[in-house]
Amino acid sequence: MDRPQNSPSTDTDEKAPAQSSERRWFSRPREHRLVGFVPTAIVLTITLVFVTTIVAFLLGTQYAPVQGGRGFKAAIDHKSFVLNEDKWRTGSSSGGHLRVLTLSALASHLISDTSSILMTLVAYRVGAQWLRVSREGESQIAESPTAFQYGLIVRLMGSSSISAIGEGCVYAARSRARHRLPRLFKQALGMSLGIWIFARLVGLTDLWLHTTSKSILTQDLILDASQTHMFAAKFNETICPAQRAALQAEGTDPDSHDVYPCAFEFDMFVQEDDSMSSTGFSVMANESYSAWNVITLADAADLAILVPGPAVDTSNISYTYIASTFAIRADCNSLNSLCTKDATNATTNCTAAGYPQLPHFTTNSSDTVVSSSNQVDDFIFGVVNGQLAGIDLGLDDPDSLMVDNPATMAIQLRWNSRVEGDTKNVYGSAAKSNNPTDLAIDTYPQPTLYAGCQVSFFNASVRLDGARNAWSLLNLTSASSAFSTNLALPTLQQYATEHLASNLFATAKSRPKDEVMAALNQHLARLMLGATAGYFEPAPATDVYLVVPTLLGQYGVAPVLTLISLLCLYALLALLVFLSSWWTTDETVVLSDESFGAQEKSMLALAQAWLTSPAPLIGAALRRAGDQDGMQSVSGRFSGRAYEGNQNDARVAIGLTNEGFGIWSHGTGPKIAGVAEV
Repeated sequence: MDRPQNSPSTDTDEKAPAQSSERRWFSRPREHRLVGFVPTAIVLTITLVFVTTIVAFLLGTQYAPVQGGRGFKAAIDHKSFVLNEDKWRTGSSSGGHLRVLTLSALASHLISDTSSILMTLVAYRVGAQWLRVSREGESQIAESPTAFQYGLIVRLMGSSSISAIGEGCVYAARSRARHRLPRLFKQALGMSLGIWIFARLVGLTDLWLHTTSKSILTQDLILDASQTHMFAAKFNETICPAQRAALQAEGTDPDSHDVYPCAFEFDMFVQEDDSMSSTGFSVMANESYSAWNVITLADAADLAILVPGPAVDTSNISYTYIASTFAIRADCNSLNSLCTKDATNATTNCTAAGYPQLPHFTTNSSDTVVSSSNQVDDFIFGVVNGQLAGIDLGLDDPDSLMVDNPATMAIQLRWNSRVEGDTKNVYGSAAKSNNPTDLAIDTYPQPTLYAGCQVSFFNASVRLDGARNAWSLLNLTSASSAFSTNLALPTLQQYATEHLASNLFATAKSRPKDEVMAALNQHLARLMLGATAGYFEPAPATDVYLVVPTLLGQYGVAPVLTLISLLCLYALLALLVFLSSWWTTDETVVLSDESFGAQEKSMLALAQAWLTSPAPLIGAALRRAGDQDGMQSVSGRFSGRAYEGNQNDARVAIGLTNEGFGIWSHGTGPKIAGVAEV
C-alpha cells in the first residue's frame, strides 16, 4: 500500500484527511481503552482459576494425622502435601484419584495452548512501537523492520512455535548477513522465546510433580457407637451355679472366698461340662470355628492373652478397640543338667534341682509306683505345699490346696521316636553337643525333658490396633490365688499335656537349651490359657473405632509450590503486557463514507492484526481488479481482511511465473505474468 497522506500533526486533534470522490480517511487521538482485554481476561481466568483451585484443594483436603498439621507450614515441615482426596467416602476404601495431578496436567496443556493468546498481547506492544517509529519518519527508519524481519515477526506473533523461534534466533545470530535488528524485532523474538520457555517450564514442573507424587495407604478411625461390640472377655457367671448360690446364701461373696466357686468342694466341673472341654480343645488346636484365640505378645515378655477367635464375624471390617481379658505368662528353666543321672546318663532324681518327686514314674495301669525310667510319661504338675498336684485329676484336695500366683509347676515330657539309628545322629546339633549342660533334654533312653516353671495369672486390659492388626498391653493386674487355681485346673487335669508335647517335639530335640525354654514358655502359657477358654463369655469392648482403609495422595512441596508460582508469574506477565499496551498512545482511524456513514477503528488494533496474521498483507497484495479503495484494510472481521467473493477472481494460484515463483490472483488479470513456457 502507498504510505498514507495523513502524517501526524503536532497540536491538532484531527489529522488532515485523505480524500477521494466518495470516502475520506483521517485519524484522531484516541482515549485510553481496554485494548487486548479479551485475551488478557482469558489468560488471567485460566491461570488464576487453576491457582485458586489447586490452593483450595490443597488446604481443604489435607490429612493432618499424617502431614503433622494443616496449612502450608505443616506441609513444608513434612516436605509434602498429604491429601485425603476422597474424605467424603466414609465406610469404604478410597480410590486415590490424585486429583492434583489432573489439575497440574490440565494447567500445563492450557498454558501451552494460551501462549499464542499471550503473544497477541505482545503484538499490541510491538505494534505500538512500530506505529511510533513509523510516525517519526526518516529519523527512526533504522528502528523499522525490513520486509523479511516483518515476515519473521508475523510468524513469531502468530504461532510462537519452536520452528518460528528457531528461525528468528538463527536470523538474529547471523549478524554479518542481515540488516540491523530494530528494537521491536528484538522484543518480539525475546518475548516469544521467553513465553515458550515459560510454557515449557510449566510442563516440566508438571512432569516433576507426576514423578514425585504417590499414593499412600492409611487407616481412618471412625467412632462406632451404633452397636455394642462383644470383643472383650469376662468370666461366665453361670458356671457352677449351685456352688455360687450356696456361698451367697451364707452371705459370702463367692469371688472373695478362699476357694473360687468352680473349685469349691469339687474340681471336676470342667469334665462335667462338655461345652467347656470342647471349647478348650478348639482353642488349643487353633481351629477356624473357635470363638476365642490365644496369642502371645513378644513385647510383653511372651504374655499370652485371650482374644476373639476366627468365629467372631466382623464382616471383613477392622476395628480398633480396648478390651478386658485374661493373661498368663510362664518362665521355665531346664532341670535336666541339674538332676542326678545314672551311668547311662538318664535322669533318676531331681532333688538337687528342688523337685524331689521328679521324675514321676507310672505303670501301665496308671497306679503310682516307683519303677524303671522306661515308664516316664508326659505330665504337667502343679507344686502345691511340696506336693505334685495333677497326678490323677487336678487337685487331690481342692478345698485345701490352691496354687499360688505365680504358681510353681513341674513338667516332664518324653518322646518315643520311631526313627531308626543312633539318637545322636538324628536329633540335630543340640543332641550332638558334648557338653550336657547345653542340652534341654536327656538323649537316653529316649529324648526326655524336665523343667520347672513359674506361671503367673493376670487380669488384663489390651488394645487392638485394627490398622496394623496388632495387640498392645495397656494394664496388667495379678489374679487372686483362688482365680489362679481356677485357671490352672484344666492344665493340672492334663488337658494341655499332649498339645504341649506335640508343639515342642521338633524344637526340644534339635535346638539349644535357651531356645527350647523360650519355646516352652510360649507354648505352656498359650495352651494353659486356651484350655480355660470355656470359662469365658464375650463382653462389651470400649472405645470401638471402625478402621477405614484410605488411600492418600502425597505431593512434594517443591513441585507444587513451583507450579503455583509459575502460574502466578504467567498471570502477572499477561497483566503487565496488557497494562503496557493500555497506556500506549493510540489513534482512531476514521472512514467517512457517503453510502455507509462514518466508521472508526483503533490503529493499534489494526497494527496488532497485521502482526499476528498474514491475512491483511495477503489482502493488500492480492486485491481483486479495480478494488483500490482499501475497505478491507480496516475490516473488523478476520475474513474481511482479504477478498472472499464467490467469483472465480477470488481464487489464487501458486507456481512459476515470468516473474519467478509465487502466487497470483485470477482476478488481477494482466498484473500477474503468465506461466513461462518450458
